[in-house]
Formats: sequence, C-alpha cells, structure tokens
Amino acid sequence: MQDRQRVTATTLALIHQNQVALGEAIQLISAWFQRHGVSEVTGSLQAHLELLVNNSLLINSRLAGLLEPAAAADRQPANDPG
Repeated sequence: MQDRQRVTATTLALIHQNQVALGEAIQLISAWFQRHGVSEVTGSLQAHLELLVNNSLLINSRLAGLLEPAAAADRQPANDPG
C-alpha cells in the first residue's frame, strides 16, 4: 500500500510541477504584455496567477503530508512492524 501511496504522491508532485511551470510561463507573458502597454490583459492574468500561487502553497503542504509517511516507511527497518 505504501508503494501505491508513493506513486500517487510523486505523480501528483509532477503534475504540480507542471502547473507551476505553466504559471511561470504565464507570468512571463503577463510581464511582456505589461511592458508593451496591454494593461487590460495583465490585470486579468494577475488575478488568475494569484489564485495559482495560493493553490500552489496548499498543494505543496498537502503533498508534503503524502510524501512524508512514505519516506518514514523507507527509513524503518524491515523487521520493525512500526
């Protein structure tokens, strides 16, 4: 069961990394728009990026909770029931 939890947690971590990378790309696009005077787009993008950052912090916290039990199990001796 711990292997399944580890696979789930690492898969979610990879999905989250993709989400963060997309957010960073959107941030760069937003900065380009702002430099070129397209402020109506940047205001809209900033609101969505704020949501992305807030959710990212929560996801990081919850992923840490999923990954920690699996890491602790790896450190436990094989004959130690727990």
